[in-house]
Amino acid sequence: MAPKPHYLPAALIGGFGVPETGRVVGLRHAKVCVRRRKEPEKVFGPLKAENIAYQYGLYDVDDPSSDLPADFAEAIWQEYEGALPTAILALEQGTFTRDDWKTILLHVQAQSIRHPDYDRVAVTYIQGEGGLPTPGRDHVQRQRQTTFRETRQWMANARYALIRRGAAAPRFVLNDKGYIPMHDTLLDLKGVLFPVSGDIAVLMVVGAAQPTDDYEAGPLTERTLNAKGMELVNRAAWTVTEITCVMGHPDDADYLLQLPETGSTLRLPRLGPYRGNREPSYFHWVLTGTGVPRPRECQDFR
Repeated sequence: MAPKPHYLPAALIGGFGVPETGRVVGLRHAKVCVRRRKEPEKVFGPLKAENIAYQYGLYDVDDPSSDLPADFAEAIWQEYEGALPTAILALEQGTFTRDDWKTILLHVQAQSIRHPDYDRVAVTYIQGEGGLPTPGRDHVQRQRQTTFRETRQWMANARYALIRRGAAAPRFVLNDKGYIPMHDTLLDLKGVLFPVSGDIAVLMVVGAAQPTDDYEAGPLTERTLNAKGMELVNRAAWTVTEITCVMGHPDDADYLLQLPETGSTLRLPRLGPYRGNREPSYFHWVLTGTGVPRPRECQDFR
């Protein structure tokens, strides 16, 4: 295992901050500011990205075997983490390849199992489905493997958009789960937003794919958030269940501190969340080629 078993890639965190000056170093050494759930009245930092979002023992295996190796988790992370910063930069610059996009998809897939809160969810599931009153650590780790595989199955039935921040919008903030659940109530579609830098995010809408879609080729479309649309996203990042912190650019310390504590159902701006069009919700781009009517709706983050 890595010296510090990160449940959010350190290089990803660094992309929301400021690299150290005067040295050629990786993004894991970049500095961000942090607002923690346990002390929400304070903002800490700047802190090195490598010193955030890790937990010893989180992926340990008590009884390694051929189907549950001791390094099963690290083997998954190594499939994509080394290529992740380059893939994110290519998305930002609009020069990404199919391989870059597949790296992003592996990040999306892995974040379903990386956070410490996964253990709580897995134990509840195992107790209910498997009838085990007190699942052991290896039961949880096996469930991690199963969830990782199954996540890819429903990812294949999703549509994706590249979401940029507008010039007048604040930067994306990142919670330590790495994602924000979303729900369009009138379209009855659920999705997940994955911020991958201060400037861009990937929005996945589950169950929206069409038969001709090739989800591994790249995002279906691109949208740019206006200031209000970004504000709602960042507020939601802070209220995701069981996160421990949010992170952002050191210049945004005061902004992090002002993220409100309450509210999960947020009213969209009258002209929609995106710059340059009047789509009434974050999800309406998924209707391309479906023939589905376009109702006006509110947005729910939960």
